[in-house]
Order: sequence, then C-alpha cells, then structure tokens
Amino acid sequence: MKTNRFMIGHRGKARRSDDGFGMIEVVISLFLLSVLAISFIPVLISSWKVTGRNTTIATATQIVNQELEGARAVRSATATTPSCADITQFLQVTLAPVVDPRGVKLQPQWAASTCPVTYPGVVRVEVSVNQAGQTTPIASAVTLIFVGSAVS
Repeated sequence: MKTNRFMIGHRGKARRSDDGFGMIEVVISLFLLSVLAISFIPVLISSWKVTGRNTTIATATQIVNQELEGARAVRSATATTPSCADITQFLQVTLAPVVDPRGVKLQPQWAASTCPVTYPGVVRVEVSVNQAGQTTPIASAVTLIFVGSAVS
C-alpha cells in the first residue's frame, strides 16, 4: 500500500505533511545567529573604549576653555584692561584636579608666561590638561592676552 504524502487541509487544499521547521533547522539557525553575534562583540568593545576616551577628551577640552576664559577675565577692580601683574598672579594659583564622568583624574596646569618688554603688549598664556600620572597632555591651548601695563 502506498502512502500519500499530501493531506487535504481544512479548506480542501493539498499540503505536505512535513511542512514547517524541524529541530535541525532551528539549531542551525541559532548557531548561525550566535556566530554573527559573537563577531560583533569586538566592535562593541572597541566602540565603548573610543566613547570613553572621547568623554575624557571632551572634559579636558572644557577645562582648558574655562581656564583660558578665566585668565582673559582677570583684572583689578578699577582697571579696564588687565595688567601683567594681574595675569602673573592669576597663573600662580595651583589648579585643582578634576574627575571626569568616567572617573579619570585630570590635572590642569599653566605654562610659564613672561611679561612684554613694552606696554601695551600681550602676555602668552598656555593651559594644558594631563591625566594624573601622565606627561602627555590630553588637551592644551594657547592665547594671547592684551595687557595695558606692568602693574595695576
């Protein structure tokens, strides 16, 4: 006796009795899916590291900008332009370390500047931010500040 491979469905249409996914197909598709997922793990780890590094760079850049703006705003109460003594006194303050959102300790520092020979003139001011324990700056910038005299 010959068996019929087709069965009549509830609407009268013929369908195969072995339609649908079998266990082997499911296992193979899960295996392929897991291989694809594993191949993306290094990309995810790399992007997390880059994001963290960019967070530290952005924080260091903000610190540099804030410190330069602070140096540009320095002047005695009665002066309209800062004096070289005002700038020099401001730059002698030791800057406090800052901790970025990742927990990295950043240390801002001023570079030495010299007063101009003639007045009015400009004072070169440089600030840089290093990671604590490192010598290479993460961010740094230089500005020239107009000074009207040697003292206020």
